[in-house]
Amino acid sequence: MSAACAAATGILAGAGSFSPDRSEVLRYLGHRGQELGPELEGRLSAVMARAAAEVRPRWVWRACPVAPGPEGFVVGGTGLVLPGRSMEVLLGDARAVALLAVTCGPGPDAVAVRDASRDPVGALVYDACAIDLVEQGADACNDAVDAWAAARGLVPTRRYSPGYGDLPLSVQPALLDALDAGRRLGVTLTESLLMVPMKSVTAVVGIGPA
Repeated sequence: MSAACAAATGILAGAGSFSPDRSEVLRYLGHRGQELGPELEGRLSAVMARAAAEVRPRWVWRACPVAPGPEGFVVGGTGLVLPGRSMEVLLGDARAVALLAVTCGPGPDAVAVRDASRDPVGALVYDACAIDLVEQGADACNDAVDAWAAARGLVPTRRYSPGYGDLPLSVQPALLDALDAGRRLGVTLTESLLMVPMKSVTAVVGIGPA
């Protein structure tokens, strides 16, 4: 393992302001290319502008040494072990792993509750905007990981989130603990291991030789 990877990073933070992508918002809404009409177009534009002004994703990430163990890949300096075939593929050549957590905060959840009955269409559009914005935040956080890796002559993998493939949600508590995400971002877990605020994302990215 290289000295650069052994040192890894502390917990790094970021935030950004983004505008919802219209095509992505419509996709999240299940749009199939139908004509919206001027009234719906106006509503869509207004809610997208509101979400862009109100929702500001924040994130934390850190890079840690990683090594295979009997129950999965052991993330150095944390209590996190990443099991499963998907992690064997993702981290098989990795020298380090980046842990990411991103959230839009409690605002979108509050809007969903408040507007569900009085403005259900607006609430649905706002929710779709928040989904797109948290993904844009995840992309921005991922860009920071990619830049860190490139500066060390290393290559990152794609990001992979708990709950996909055979990476279980049971890794979420240790992943969030490793990032101090409760204190830094206000992200917690329900008994069923779903994140609160709901518009939150966690992921891992392998970092290996070129």
